[in-house]
Amino acid sequence: MQSLLFSTSSTFIILLLSFWRLDASEKRLLLTDPDVVQSLQNELHALRSKVQQLESSQNNAVSENAALKSKLTRLEDELANLRHNGVPAVSSYIIWGRKTCPQVNGTMLLYSGLIAGKIYSEKGSGVNTLCLPHDPDPAPSDFPISIHGGYFSNIWGAEYQFNYRQIAIDDDPPCAVCQVQRSTTIMIPAKRNCPAGWVKDYTGMLLGAWDHEYASDYICLDENPEFFEGTRSHNDDGRTLYPVRARCGSLPCPPYVNNHYISCVVCSQ
Repeated sequence: MQSLLFSTSSTFIILLLSFWRLDASEKRLLLTDPDVVQSLQNELHALRSKVQQLESSQNNAVSENAALKSKLTRLEDELANLRHNGVPAVSSYIIWGRKTCPQVNGTMLLYSGLIAGKIYSEKGSGVNTLCLPHDPDPAPSDFPISIHGGYFSNIWGAEYQFNYRQIAIDDDPPCAVCQVQRSTTIMIPAKRNCPAGWVKDYTGMLLGAWDHEYASDYICLDENPEFFEGTRSHNDDGRTLYPVRARCGSLPCPPYVNNHYISCVVCSQ
């Protein structure tokens, strides 16, 4: 901006000197000539306007920068306050064999359902066990009923394949999806207690597929399992549930014991 003012002043001085150096034989330009004065005034006014615009732009830039810095500081303070006060984190887990969630502080039932998965005799379909809700929504209305080639996957309900406490073989098992006000949940096989600092949500027994069936995942059945009333006389198989035993060899014994069943615990923190 200073260079611009210097350039403007220099131009004005040179213009004045040029007036004085006019040859005497030529028509003199007098500074009192109204046209000359008006021309110079117009030029000075234009230069002043340009200088003011530059100063205004600079001030606006400074103001905008200050506003952005203020907003950044405010957001950083809000984030620090949230971290200090602690935003409650949540996670979820499935309790297998129960219709409701455990009575643990900060635990809420998201939905209850029925255990389902692949039938024991199928190679394909999903390997993982699911907790299907009691009120399913239909597939999109435009989804084709007939699939090209006739290839599809299946999902079946589940059945207990052992007697234990209040359940019997072929009973249909329930499940429940639970939300906890803790950020992490984990199922630990072969344990009945949680690590220090963790909350015990429930303990139980590890279940899987029979070793002569096609594979499925391992799940932790609550130690006080329930069943759906009216299912005791039905033998539909589907996703069959068996207790899991330890087999020594590559699994060290001790500490494990050959053919002993494996416990489990679900913990959160």
